[in-house]
Amino acid sequence: MTKMSDLVDMLKEQRELELSHVEKLMPTVEAVPSRLISAMLESIVHDSRKHAALCQALVDVEAGAVPLRLDTDMATALKMSQAIKQHIRVEADMIKRLESMLERVEDDRVADILRYLLTDERRHHAVLTKMANLLDRDYTAYDEYLELAQKYMFVPPDG
Repeated sequence: MTKMSDLVDMLKEQRELELSHVEKLMPTVEAVPSRLISAMLESIVHDSRKHAALCQALVDVEAGAVPLRLDTDMATALKMSQAIKQHIRVEADMIKRLESMLERVEDDRVADILRYLLTDERRHHAVLTKMANLLDRDYTAYDEYLELAQKYMFVPPDG
């Protein structure tokens, strides 16, 4: 077995572990009476789903399923571009709303959560804007999407 096939197998296994974690944690999320604790657990569930999707994306890359360039037909590209641009407008509104809330909040603990949300929204806004620019072009190399993901999607924890 080659190193690449070992990695693909490990990624598939990791994906399954992430998804099984989601299934096991969901009953707890639904049973917790505290909305704050439930929201934190939901965030972990969301991240596990995201991790599973990223593992699958890496499986696709390692298995050669992803082309060097991404060609989509005009109708699909237009729909994707319009949907992303609509969400960019929504994200801009969310950013303004969160900034406004931060000006009013008095509890530092609440402010920290709002700042976290604002950071996420700004990151989403940036990645969607760059993605829209890539979609608007006639040709986009797959590496350009990988670079976009590396720059904007993966945020390491503070410590």
